[in-house]
Formats: sequence, C-alpha cells, structure tokens
Amino acid sequence: MRWLIGIIAIVLIFVVTGAGLYYLAKDYPYKKYSGWISGTSKDRYYSIEGHKKLLLTPSELEEIPPYQEDYTQLWKEFPLRNCVIPLPTRHPMYMTLPIVEANGKTGMPQFGIILQNPAGREVIRIYTLPNRLYQDYSQGQELFKLPFVRNRILNKNLDELWKDIFSYKIEVKKKPLDQMIYDLYLLHVRSKFLPKDTLRYGLIKDGKQAMVELVSPDKDYKVELVLTQESGSIFSYIIRTEVNKPESMKLRAKFLHNISFTSVDESIGRLLYTEFKQLNYARQVDSEGMQYLFSAWSQNPEGLELLKEMINYLERGAHNKKPLKVFYTYSFKRYGKTFSSRKNVDEQDDPNLSLQRKIEIEEKENRARAEAFNNRPAEVQELTPDEKMNLYLKKAKERKPEETDDIRVH
Repeated sequence: MRWLIGIIAIVLIFVVTGAGLYYLAKDYPYKKYSGWISGTSKDRYYSIEGHKKLLLTPSELEEIPPYQEDYTQLWKEFPLRNCVIPLPTRHPMYMTLPIVEANGKTGMPQFGIILQNPAGREVIRIYTLPNRLYQDYSQGQELFKLPFVRNRILNKNLDELWKDIFSYKIEVKKKPLDQMIYDLYLLHVRSKFLPKDTLRYGLIKDGKQAMVELVSPDKDYKVELVLTQESGSIFSYIIRTEVNKPESMKLRAKFLHNISFTSVDESIGRLLYTEFKQLNYARQVDSEGMQYLFSAWSQNPEGLELLKEMINYLERGAHNKKPLKVFYTYSFKRYGKTFSSRKNVDEQDDPNLSLQRKIEIEEKENRARAEAFNNRPAEVQELTPDEKMNLYLKKAKERKPEETDDIRVH
C-alpha cells in the first residue's frame, strides 16, 4: 500500500511541476513584454533610455482652424530651401525678416523667416530644416536581431510604420506575440525618432502630416515641428507662434494649411532672379525684392555673387536696416566680410560689424584711388629754351623743300 501511495505522490509531483512549467513558459513572454514596455525592467536584449509614458500614447491634436485669405494679391509663395512658404509682398500689416545663420565656414546655413507687425513685434517665425532619409531602427536592440523577432518587425512597410508612430496607442495587456513584438519595436522607434523635448505628437491634415509640439523656453510661444514623409525622405519645418495673440494663431493656421515641400532646385532660383529683374526699381530695393533674391539664394547658398547683390540692393532702400544686419552678420561669420558699400555706418550695429564695414569701405576707396592714379594721363615735361630751338631746327630740316612749280610770281 505504501508503494502505491508513493507512486501516486511522484506522479502528482510530475503533473504539478509540468503544469507549472507550462504556465510559466506561457506567461514568460508577456512578463518580459510588460516590463520592457512599462520601463520597469531592462536587460541586454531590450532597454529604453529615458523611458516615459508619452512614448506609449500619441496625443489627440486639435484640428487646425480653417483659414480664408481676404487679400490673396498681397501674398506670394516663395521656395525657401525645400519649403514653399506664402510670404506677404508689399503687405501693409507685415514685414518679412530673413533668418540665415551660419553653420561654420562650410556647412549649410539655417534658413527661415520672421513676420513682424508695423510696431516691430514678432508675430510668427518659421525655420526650414534640411530633408533627411528615414533611418532604419531595426537593429537598435539585441532582441530585434533574433530571426524570429526580426521577421515580424519588418512585416509593415514604411508608410504604415510612419502613421503608427504618430497614431498607434500601445496598451500593456495580454495580446498575440506578434503584436507584442511590434509594440516593442514601435516604442523603440519613438524613443529614437522623437526629440527629447517632445510634449505632444500626432497626425494633422487628415493624417497627411505629423506634428510634434516641443518644449518652448518662452511660455508665451508654442513651438511645433511639422513633418512629412515621402518615399523614405523626411521634410520638415519648425513654426513658432505667440499663443496669446489671435493674429499669430491666425497666421499659424494659414501656414499649416498652405506650406508645402519641394526639392531644392537651382533652376527655380534662376527663374526667381529673372522675375526680380522685371520688378521696378522701387520694388527691387524694398522687402519684396529681398524676398525674391533671398528665395533664389536659398536654392544655392554658395552663390556668393547673389548674396553680394542682395546686400547691394538692400543698401539702396530706405527701411532695410534689420534685414541688412542679418546678412552682414552671416557674411562676416562665413566670409569675414560684410560686402557693404555704405559709407555711413549705423552706430547701433554690432561693433565688430561696424568696424568691418569701415575697413571694407576704406579698402574700396584705396583701391579706387590707386586705380585712378594708375590710369592718369602721362604728364608732358617742360622743355628748356635750347631743347625747344633744337626741336624747331630738326623739324625745319625734315620739312620737304618747295617745288619750282609751286612758286608763285606776282
């Protein structure tokens, strides 16, 4: 009897242990998944630096308010690098200021625009960003290198993944293994792709564009990154809006609705330059002319002659101090020169710029004086009385004697 009880006990132990191992094996993937997704655990296979709940759930962004332009003739679309932006041309309510910031001696400068009201207050600003290729994040975790896992994270195409980055909500709950793997991949992509100072993110314009709201140093302003993905290329710009000003929010709606993306094209720059030359002189030397040349130059920032010409035309205008200072500053940082031709140096300018402009004007005047001196006519040296007499005698000897037929008898 004892041996029977013993056999039964051994069988029960194997059954209970086997069931425990079965349930342990069944629940293990979910336990690892929930720990990784929630950020409560990390190991050599999967870990997220700076894990935060924001990465799990995109935001429900507000609809962009409709915008209807009342004075379409006062706006014109200009390409600024790879963004096509509507800008006010001869608009009585807005002045366009350029943004161009040097990126070392050889790097591509940062381009953008600021709109100011007649009082000089900034209404809105836009920074264009260089387009870039979407990065492959499928090798970012050791977990993703396992063939079983890798085959599943590569199932979705880029367009589907892009939409999910900004719209898919990751919920920590039991789900199929394939879905858990995709959740882990999506969390990893967001942790790498979204800026560290992201506040909210989601889709706008019926899912055609993505928007990321960033932390703003100034609480009166909203800073937003707008992105579009096309065939693996990411186009983007940053828009900065004063949230407490209806005028600023209205322009925000206009730009969000109308800004589009294109490829940088030098031929477009040449076309814009041709259109600039067709403007009358008064329009060439004011903000409108600057918009044409600035847009054209943005298509090829290495075009130094166009930069010089833009400065030259602005210096002929009456109210171009602010844009001129932008180009002086950039030129000085990039080339060590301001390319100014003005003799009057504004005392409110940066002292370094003022000094550089004075040096350039002095150098230009010195070159002009040297050129005038080299091109002066040769001076005729005064002859002495003896030299004059010898010259007359020489001419007399060289003169041909009169022929007999030429003698007249009276």
